[in-house]
Amino acid sequence: LATQNPVEQEGTYPLPEAQLDRFLLKVLIDYPQLEDEKRMVDAITTGRSAADFDLSQVPRVLTAAEVVALQQATAAIAVDPEVIDYAVRIVAATRRWPGIALGAGPRGSIALVRAARAQAVLAGRDFVTPDDIRDIAKPALRHRIALAPELQIEGQSADDALDALLAKVEAPRK
Repeated sequence: LATQNPVEQEGTYPLPEAQLDRFLLKVLIDYPQLEDEKRMVDAITTGRSAADFDLSQVPRVLTAAEVVALQQATAAIAVDPEVIDYAVRIVAATRRWPGIALGAGPRGSIALVRAARAQAVLAGRDFVTPDDIRDIAKPALRHRIALAPELQIEGQSADDALDALLAKVEAPRK
């Protein structure tokens, strides 16, 4: 898990592709709403120091054993060979898609299927659907591709390229 500052900020540099490829997902989180940000600033800055925050009061969400059990349950989620084929075809398409200068590698296919398994668990299913693959494709792939300069100049994003690609790669029909 990591946070990324905008590259435009002084002292920040983009990570090399080889390092970006090690992250499962790149999730985009927008700034908080104004009222939420005010509450956050007030809670953190009003007469408090770091010593005032008692982390033992933060409720535990899961035990270590429950995390391991969820990992095992996720790994056991069924993925039909046609759904794996769909995931691999999406990733392979990034390697030859017009406007994508650098496509995703095999880690992209692996990440896509792993993240889709987690999607299925969260949905209460014991199998992955093509929709799971499509829905998690942008978070799993946006940091694994590099746009061609002409798309960057046009103001296109990795998500724009992936949207176009996902519209063209046919999903299995079952």
